[in-house]
Amino acid sequence: MSCPVHLRVVLGVDDARKLTLKSGMPSSVDQLVLEIKTYFGLEQQFRLQYKDLDFGNEYFNLESISDIEDKATVKVVFVSCEETSSSIPETSLPCSTSTPLTSPMTCNSSVILTLTSVNALRTTSPDEDGLSSQHSFDSGDAVILDPAPETRTSSWPPIFFVPRFSYFAEFQLQRATADFRANGTLLTPSPKLRMDILEGMAEEIFKCTAYPSDSQIEEAATVLVHTHPCLKERGTRAGHEGWKQYLKTKVANFRTKLNKIGHPEVSVNSLKNKRKGQEQAAANIKKPRKAEVNFLPPLPSGETRDSLEKERVVLLTEVKKRNNDAVVKKKMQKTFAYRRQEIVQDAPVVAELVNKWPALFTVSEINAEFMRITTLPLQAKFLAELDRYSPNLLKVFHNRGGDAGRKIRLLMAPTARSEDIELKRDSVLKSLCAYLKEDSNSLIKEYLNVRSEEAESAIPQTTMGLYVIRNEGAQEEDGPEDVGVIIEGVELLSNLRSISLGWAMLFGLIYTLNLSYPPELKFTFEFLQKVLMNLDGNKLSPKVQSLKIKMLQ
Repeated sequence: MSCPVHLRVVLGVDDARKLTLKSGMPSSVDQLVLEIKTYFGLEQQFRLQYKDLDFGNEYFNLESISDIEDKATVKVVFVSCEETSSSIPETSLPCSTSTPLTSPMTCNSSVILTLTSVNALRTTSPDEDGLSSQHSFDSGDAVILDPAPETRTSSWPPIFFVPRFSYFAEFQLQRATADFRANGTLLTPSPKLRMDILEGMAEEIFKCTAYPSDSQIEEAATVLVHTHPCLKERGTRAGHEGWKQYLKTKVANFRTKLNKIGHPEVSVNSLKNKRKGQEQAAANIKKPRKAEVNFLPPLPSGETRDSLEKERVVLLTEVKKRNNDAVVKKKMQKTFAYRRQEIVQDAPVVAELVNKWPALFTVSEINAEFMRITTLPLQAKFLAELDRYSPNLLKVFHNRGGDAGRKIRLLMAPTARSEDIELKRDSVLKSLCAYLKEDSNSLIKEYLNVRSEEAESAIPQTTMGLYVIRNEGAQEEDGPEDVGVIIEGVELLSNLRSISLGWAMLFGLIYTLNLSYPPELKFTFEFLQKVLMNLDGNKLSPKVQSLKIKMLQ
């Protein structure tokens, strides 16, 4: 087991703190950034600097982890982030339909909702759980990536905004809305106007997902008639049911158009691309099932499969070089779509992927790949949200009776003898399984270091799981000597510091390799995905919904 490393972390003027890394020095700068983010609960994007002895202890940007050692000083330099169009002011959203439409460049009339009216349309609230929001995350909370323009940069938003339509459509809608407010007159749109509206809505929906759910289509229709009240329909209960049906049809037609031009996210499901024996429209549909944002992106502009295959071959050499993280990261970003298409369309075995993409199977690159797929950070959010929810989960666990309650008390007992945060996380995850009446031992296999051959012989028979090596004679509250991740009989990661980190990496690998959750732990993984990570958190099974309600009471 690696020796602990102590670092002095400078967060600001007169603000220096001590960071102890029990598992030793991280393998990369990105990994150290994640450690600092998680330990200190930092939310803003930053880079690290270190003191260089060759230049009189002046600060330089930290580009290689070999530049620092035990008891070194690292300085956190916060980077201001650009405001994005998805940010929502606290007072009201910009532009109103009362603004005269003088030219095609006039601000989008769809952005008229004040914060009060927007809240009425929300299906979920970002902080509906009533918990402290000291750990909030956005796309900047992990490895900083420059996404390709062909990939999506966000999932379905908490508030869907109606896009700006053509100048012709906006002019008619503004006049009709003014007439509606003055006289209550509803607009009967012409075929041309309806087509303009539906085209714009379909494109906006596709920016978030190619396969919207029924509730997402209904939300879009609701916001459309709320933004443009003149479009409400007579004779319907809520005034938008007809628009919902129009949108369903239009989105399906939009997918057909994209299929004809070969968009991979849609064309993968065409009959000619299905495997032999599955030549049916409803057979083996490949689409996001775990709230993936970039499930099957197109290749970068100007690139072909042949050119990206050459990049992959170059990567095999680059990954063997020392202190070459920046080059590897850049090439992994460039080949993301090519790699993703191979994984989703061809479903190769894990051993083959390890040989073709060895750079993918590191902690830092799993974090990066998860970010590319979901636009969310993995390790930082997983661990910080687990810490945030733990007090509430422990209250629920305390009230659990029966066999599950007894098992939970045994699993949580070591935390009474130690305040180690990683021990607490590990115990909470195991107790979560017990509460949901699932067995964590089906995933986690523990061995003594003196019987390591037993662990090695079990690896080839393991479909998916974590192995834990403990020292002989160690107490329950002592940390493990080693934790690793196994999928399809292949050891993908080792030397992880805790079960909770191993679980986070396994969760990321399931997304990375487009795998299904282990059926014997389906409720535990549903909680981790939909509650902890808030990926598709609106639709919960009764068992997980019940736990969430009790947890937030």
